[in-house]
Amino acid sequence: MPFQEVVSFILERIETFYGRAADQLPYESREGGYQGWHIDSYDMIRDQIGLDLPRDDNDRLFFEIVEGIGDDTWCDYDWLALEPDASLRFSWTQFCEIVKHRRRFFFHDIGRTEGHDPDSRSPFEFLETVCRHAEEADLIIEIPAGHTLYRARARKPRSPVTSPAELGPPPPHLATQSNRMNPPGISMFYGADRRKLAVSEIRTSMASVGYFRINRTIRVLDLADLPDTPGFFSTAYRMEQRILSFLSEFAELIIQPVDRSNRVNVDYIPTQVFTEFIRDFPFSGGVVDGLRYRSATGEKGTNYVLFAGPEDVVDATLPSPFMSSAPWLELVKVKHVRM
Repeated sequence: MPFQEVVSFILERIETFYGRAADQLPYESREGGYQGWHIDSYDMIRDQIGLDLPRDDNDRLFFEIVEGIGDDTWCDYDWLALEPDASLRFSWTQFCEIVKHRRRFFFHDIGRTEGHDPDSRSPFEFLETVCRHAEEADLIIEIPAGHTLYRARARKPRSPVTSPAELGPPPPHLATQSNRMNPPGISMFYGADRRKLAVSEIRTSMASVGYFRINRTIRVLDLADLPDTPGFFSTAYRMEQRILSFLSEFAELIIQPVDRSNRVNVDYIPTQVFTEFIRDFPFSGGVVDGLRYRSATGEKGTNYVLFAGPEDVVDATLPSPFMSSAPWLELVKVKHVRM
């Protein structure tokens, strides 16, 4: 490849992620020059980008690249604002603090700045932004009818759990436990795409595992299988790269282990609020039926939480003439295991 094409490509990628100090930063000679983080082309390539040239023993190629790019001084892309991924991480931290310690129910507009500060978002603005970015990244996927999910329940010796009512999501009056995605009193279906993972999630030596078939196509927000974050030398746009970086980090944040003590009543609140928000969010293809996410156990497979109660499981409750839709989860098999 012609050398100048290589240099031009490197320069184009630098310009994608960084700005020129002469165009961005205030300059004050009495204060030491540019006021704000800045870096020259030499250190940009050597340290910031970390361009590795293992066969360039005498740095001849390295210095030719520096010379080709030019003796510029670089700074942040926008020195007055955080990078998009850092901005969203900051908003997540603020969101957690608000819903854990300041407001539990009516918190929507706390922190709204009417656009004056691009890095400050109200909880509602943050959640809406995450959903929009997730949809733009094609993270809303369809799970076809016939797909099987596994749901495990602890059992005692010679006391297997076998019925759809016992193995399915609990009725609201028995949904008294605070879980990662639902608060007490709101019933949801937790399942996994592997039987072993379903058992490992309940942390017990004896379990009954229900094989639940999905009887219609469902749509879920997939935070388990995100696209790889494009690297610096990809041809991705800056915003695309930064947003995917945040979404990948966010997918890890929501599965962090929580001490099974009274702390769950506080530490699960952010993910519970997030799950409830996406339940009614108007994605372009319509609302979603649940969320797919990685497991914190280290076991292979992925977890699902579906917005389904006992009334959505075949034969789990008595049919009601007031039901607006037919049950769409069906228990087709039960297996009793000992770990």
